[in-house]
Amino acid sequence: MPHRLPLARRGGERHLGDGLVVRAAYAHEAAARRAVHDLKYRRNLAAADTLAAAMAALVPRDAVVLVPVPRSVGRRIRYGIDPAAELARRVGRRVDLPVLALLRPGIWWPRHAGRSGTRRSTARFHALAGPFGPGIVLVDDVVTSGATLRAAALALSGLPTHGITATIGGTIRGEVDTSPEVHHHR
Repeated sequence: MPHRLPLARRGGERHLGDGLVVRAAYAHEAAARRAVHDLKYRRNLAAADTLAAAMAALVPRDAVVLVPVPRSVGRRIRYGIDPAAELARRVGRRVDLPVLALLRPGIWWPRHAGRSGTRRSTARFHALAGPFGPGIVLVDDVVTSGATLRAAALALSGLPTHGITATIGGTIRGEVDTSPEVHHHR
């Protein structure tokens, strides 16, 4: 059974606009940041197990399907892993929900880590199916500005109103970061 990350601070909830709310298991710092890095760049699947264990508690009660926010094709080839897909599969098993790959990413977009909001490119996705109904929960490894999750929700006709991530970092201009009681799935 995976253990909790030592000394990791709880992530909280962020409202990204257009009704999209994302909940994160941990703040993007210390052990949690290292775990995300190890998953993304070293294909450390044990890190995915640990992160998913904490993320499972964040799945909303009305969830019907988990949809991973895919990594660009170029990065997936370069690093041999799609972190959001790995996390979604593990969370899905824990909460007994299907995982559907409903988004196709672009071939490449510049790296976001360490860039200010004005220097970030916009990720673009294309929906692979439709129409979509309620209950879609987006799954990603980290949220900073929220642009990637917003782009994914837009591609799915704006229907996802919830997202879950392993970690949360950065701030959004004018945001109100609230951390209400988490409603566990089922």
